[in-house]
Amino acid sequence: MLRTFRATSAIIILLILICLTTSCTPAADTNLTSSDNINAFCATLEKNGFTLKQAPFLPVDLLKLYEAGRLSSCAGNNFGAPYKALFGALPENMEIKDESQLNNAQEQIQNWLYSSQGLIKGWQMNPDEAVVLIIKTPPECAYFSYCGFIFYKYYEKDKQSKWVWTSFNDPLNNLTIKTSGTPNGVKGNPYNQDTVIIFTADKNTDQHIRSALISTGYSADIINTYVIPSSMVKLGIGPEFDTIVVGHRAALFADEKTGQEYVNKVSLAFRVTPTSQGEFDPFPAPELRVRGTGKTEVDFQPVLDELRQAILTKYSELYADELGTSVWLSESYDAVQRGVFVGGESRDTVYLRSDTFTLGDDPNECIIVYGVNHALSGKATYANCSFYGEAVWNGVAGIYNIDYAGSAEPFLPNNPLAKYLYVCKFVRISSSEKTCVVVPTGPGVQEVGLDELAFIGFRAYLEPSTKVGPNSIELLYDRVIKFSPEK
Repeated sequence: MLRTFRATSAIIILLILICLTTSCTPAADTNLTSSDNINAFCATLEKNGFTLKQAPFLPVDLLKLYEAGRLSSCAGNNFGAPYKALFGALPENMEIKDESQLNNAQEQIQNWLYSSQGLIKGWQMNPDEAVVLIIKTPPECAYFSYCGFIFYKYYEKDKQSKWVWTSFNDPLNNLTIKTSGTPNGVKGNPYNQDTVIIFTADKNTDQHIRSALISTGYSADIINTYVIPSSMVKLGIGPEFDTIVVGHRAALFADEKTGQEYVNKVSLAFRVTPTSQGEFDPFPAPELRVRGTGKTEVDFQPVLDELRQAILTKYSELYADELGTSVWLSESYDAVQRGVFVGGESRDTVYLRSDTFTLGDDPNECIIVYGVNHALSGKATYANCSFYGEAVWNGVAGIYNIDYAGSAEPFLPNNPLAKYLYVCKFVRISSSEKTCVVVPTGPGVQEVGLDELAFIGFRAYLEPSTKVGPNSIELLYDRVIKFSPEK
């Protein structure tokens, strides 16, 4: 009895001490992306022997960049999914000292991106430099990520740089990122949370930045180091070195207005440069997340074949041209070795595409797309398909899994597996059908001409169990049929 009393007393005293300690601890700053906090971090880093250069983290429209002559391709833009990016540091005549000045400089920064002359080349970094991004993550959405890319790669054997736009690491996505809502990467709420991302190849620079962050109030649990593998990226300044960019993707906001406000806001990132050269201590190349679980969609093959026959029967009075589907973009680690352009490929998805076709304006001409709804099969967080012009990979129309869910059931009314499939239709003339997508017609990059070669591109983003894109061989490929009045 006496032992029990003593043990209970000790526990009570311990709890009182914990409460007193907690009550004396200053409240955590809940807005670590404020100007004051960011300025304090910058000042600390500068005292420790580093210089900082501002860079805009801003919304980008790949179609408009192509129209402005800033890109030589639309790079297979994911129609309906917004992008933000770091394309480089601000010019010397556009100094913005801190975040508080951004509100009055939004238009000026956008003009800098779209009105500057020449192609965007990305930026170069020395091996001991870093880029630091201190931001709020997007509001609730189906998916978001931050990813680093080799933009132009210098090939010694060719004595020239090639535009490859290949990723050099797995993206930080909503299932893997460290934030104030997912501290140290634990499961939680990653949306609208504080986070810090350090893009660097050097362990020493990373440690200096981390120390400065922690000393100015940032928790180590929200700091992400995004490794630039110096064995893959040729870092340095000059014509014989690679350039990089940083991209941000998001899709399917729970509240579209709030999501668009987030995308439209320009933030600052910082290029961090040591004032004196130290010993370079490179990070090893990061281990990539493994695609695939061994579980496939093959059991849906019979019902998918039934759906095919139901579609052919419905349009039996028209000529049917069944197009092939294949892998569109190879993974970046393959592409960079071969010098192949992959338009900002991300390992968080798989990229498929159809063979080419043309789509006229005859009311009876259409493109029918059908397949497994990869989000319902468990192989993806979200999936979609988009209509592209072949010449410059400009996505001009598309549809997502949340919009085509249930669309196969009218074709297979008595089949319980029909809910796992989908059907959608691309046309030139507006239709009342729920999953009918109208393709804009015209000569510009925002449209696709009637005689212009086109294709359908498919994405299946983020298999939940692996936190990376699915393995393409575990999917049943989406299918495409062109129907027309005559051959």
